[in-house]
Amino acid sequence: MKKSRLSMAVLSAAAALSGMPAANAAIIDEVEFHGYFRAGFFASKENDFKKADIGGQKELLGRLGLESDNDGNIGFTTITNIGDDQQLRINIGVGNTEFDELIGFVEMDGITRSGTLWGGKRKIGEENYIFMTDFFYTDLDGLGVGIQDYEVGDGFIDLAYISSDRNISLTGDYDDFVDAAYQTNNAGDIALNKEFIFNEADRQRIQSNQNNPMHTFHASYTLGALTVQGNYKYMPNNWDFTGKEWADTGYDATAIYHMLNFFGLEGNAFSYAIAQAGRGLGSGNLLGGTISDYGSLRPGSLTQGYHTGEWGDYFGDPYYLITHREEDALSARALLWGGYTNSSGIGFFPSIQAQYNDEGTNSTAGADNGGYNYWVSVMMRNIFPVRDNFIIQTEAGYYENTQNGGTWHQSKLTVAPTFVLSDGLSTAEIRFTATYLPLSWTTGDSTDPSVKLKDDIVFGIQADAYW
Repeated sequence: MKKSRLSMAVLSAAAALSGMPAANAAIIDEVEFHGYFRAGFFASKENDFKKADIGGQKELLGRLGLESDNDGNIGFTTITNIGDDQQLRINIGVGNTEFDELIGFVEMDGITRSGTLWGGKRKIGEENYIFMTDFFYTDLDGLGVGIQDYEVGDGFIDLAYISSDRNISLTGDYDDFVDAAYQTNNAGDIALNKEFIFNEADRQRIQSNQNNPMHTFHASYTLGALTVQGNYKYMPNNWDFTGKEWADTGYDATAIYHMLNFFGLEGNAFSYAIAQAGRGLGSGNLLGGTISDYGSLRPGSLTQGYHTGEWGDYFGDPYYLITHREEDALSARALLWGGYTNSSGIGFFPSIQAQYNDEGTNSTAGADNGGYNYWVSVMMRNIFPVRDNFIIQTEAGYYENTQNGGTWHQSKLTVAPTFVLSDGLSTAEIRFTATYLPLSWTTGDSTDPSVKLKDDIVFGIQADAYW
């Protein structure tokens, strides 16, 4: 962690500009610099060792050997102690994919009786994360305000308001998308010569409601090893390009139980049990989350898209589909994951995940007629120490999807010799990966479950670091 001390003159100037007494500002000030990046190259055997696209969904199979996308983010935090009982932390950062724009938020200690008051653009609940699959089972990302770690009894409560939106670009062939969707959705009535008026005013009204904010009210309570949280969501005029209005409200709840053992096995171990459920805007890909790029792509409801190459048009685009939930749509998710390292230093890190989605009575096919989908995944990462700073990592994964009676699956096996160096706070890895994918997305059309995908082997070289 890199730190630097600001001068008294700078602090005094900042204090004068803010109206704060300079004498209270110049006690302690530190600057922390932290971040993460991964960069690598992956080549597909079945594609003549050309650059490989993403070959499978890492959140279900495990991330090792499948993260062909490069990513990174950096952040700076200034820490200023003001008097004896107040502290100001200013956080600012930028990222490659997860945060496409500059982010920033402030944290204030000593303003309330306990806890931390915060405001700005940020992601909360980042600790609710499975590192082997890169799966955030809560994804509360947006602009808002809240208080964290406020003492209530023997526990701590978090409260927050978060605003998020789809940020859809309505350029290019937008008119063609609207016309095609309108004609398709109303084909039966048009055939009966019923009159429809779809004029420029209608078009502008629909377009103006594509990026309405979703308002999320969040509450969480932690008592010992148990955390229970809930989100209530409201999105006015949640319309699609045809003018159809989807759910404008929803809610979800999450329970997280953290054990300092591996499901009862004592030693160098930890484990988590998580249960989640939601309705309306709290279901599908929005279960436990707000609107974000990550939330659009993580496992959720199969009706909201999965890997689709270049994402196709708007009607196959998960960024567009993320809020398309019926008012009575229901979802439930369960996760078990953890890790155990034996006395020889061999590590075992498994994860079991599942989600069921009832698409609601107004979906294309109601729940009674097959309007449901679900997925189940299991994966295991093993770490075998060879010598100082050199390990062999392996990862195996399998998942199965079921939608409207159709079922398809994918699996993978990865071996990764890895050089690693860490001081406990910062860690860097250089790894070489070989991944066998019996059904690889790099060899066929993954958007059509009826298309037989081919086997593939993907080789990779990747550097990964966080500090």
